[in-house]
Amino acid sequence: MRALGMMTLGMALLGSGCSFTTAGGLSECTTSSDCGANSVCTSGFCLPQPAGCDQVVGATSAANPIVLGALLPLTNASGSAEIEQQRFNGLKLALDEVNSLEGVGGRQFVMYVCDTKADVENAKTQATWLVNDKQVVAAFSAGSAQTTGVSTITIKKNVLLMSHTATSATFTDLDDKNGGPVGLVWRTTPSDVLQGRVISDVLSGKTTINDPGSTFTVPTKIGVAYVNDNYGQGLFSQLLERLGTKVDGTQYVRNGDVGTAVNWLKTNKPELTVLAGFTEDNARLVPAAVAEQVKVSNGNRWFLTDASKDPTLLTNDATAAELAGTYGTAPASARPDDTVYQLFNSRFKTAYTKDPAQYSFTAHAYDAMYLVALGAAYAVGNDLNNPGAISGERIAMGLTKLTPASGQTVKTYPLGAVQFSAARDELRAGNIINVRGASGELDFNNDTGEAISPYELFKVSGKNFTQLQVITPSAN
Repeated sequence: MRALGMMTLGMALLGSGCSFTTAGGLSECTTSSDCGANSVCTSGFCLPQPAGCDQVVGATSAANPIVLGALLPLTNASGSAEIEQQRFNGLKLALDEVNSLEGVGGRQFVMYVCDTKADVENAKTQATWLVNDKQVVAAFSAGSAQTTGVSTITIKKNVLLMSHTATSATFTDLDDKNGGPVGLVWRTTPSDVLQGRVISDVLSGKTTINDPGSTFTVPTKIGVAYVNDNYGQGLFSQLLERLGTKVDGTQYVRNGDVGTAVNWLKTNKPELTVLAGFTEDNARLVPAAVAEQVKVSNGNRWFLTDASKDPTLLTNDATAAELAGTYGTAPASARPDDTVYQLFNSRFKTAYTKDPAQYSFTAHAYDAMYLVALGAAYAVGNDLNNPGAISGERIAMGLTKLTPASGQTVKTYPLGAVQFSAARDELRAGNIINVRGASGELDFNNDTGEAISPYELFKVSGKNFTQLQVITPSAN
């Protein structure tokens, strides 16, 4: 009777999901709720949750939510990454707005957030957890190198991957269909082929700079200090191709030693140095270069790219003084004359008391979340009593319905809370619509998953950035 009683108790415990410890020290589980803090149920055992994956946002208490993931470098070797936090806020703002409008098909969205620490291998480990354990249908990723690495995990699992900051030209020809009809990697940012054109036209004098009282002298010798990944390499390649012998460059590893790059600048003495890298590295590179007499007062000028449009770069008074008046380019986020951007800007400031125009890609992040939600609406379909499955492939199919063919007349919807419900209903009905984002028109090439975008030319003014003009990239 005792043996039978213990067996019955054991079966009851197993049925209730309670965990047992195996001989190998692993606890068995049915769901992650059976495991302790910082561990998750994977293949029937409680295993450590990947480091950095401890945030959950959105409808955390909703029944049967649509599950998303985010892989963001919220911290780096220098500490907290303010620019990434503001882009994350762009994602969260849109997520909260969509959920306040009842989500899609009566289901709201929840998003598991992993801090990748700007490490590609970390991101791949976290992505594996998101697709296997959390079973996300779509994930957001930041940066070209990281998004490239993460895509090797998500594509084979048919998970949609959306980036709001990846600009490398390598994504244009990425093999991302996994046997399906449409690609699984999309981005709200344009290819750096375009940014290369814009920078080249500015530095060669083809683009007149709208900066009254200032005269831009075309440099005859240009140096490029670039991060050694597909973002930095791609930009350097574009500048080399378009500006020829006027350009040479030096590379460094992200979050690594910038000493070699500084020594190269000291030896080669460029008239203008393009900083094609991230804020945390440039915040170390500029002071180190100044200490070696590579500075404005000795004949060098600086030029910034999108990854450094971040007020954190200007926190140090000496760095801000050295970069005073410096120009830079980024895909146009701030568009003060556009009503879609104005509404986003107002809601962002109210929610987070920050000006999104001071950080690159905040509007692109906001748009990215809305696009995924609309793709999910297409996946659900028009019969809510028999909804379609929401999968990465089905969301991607929905994204192809957001840009009409040339000459086709459809209704245009601004991305945001005001007309989301109407746009959602059109997608559920399988209709093609046009969308305008806070970041721009978003006319997608459905084969490559990317849209052409205008660029802004900005200037360092004190410890902030001032937009001088919006530039349409020249034809190739």
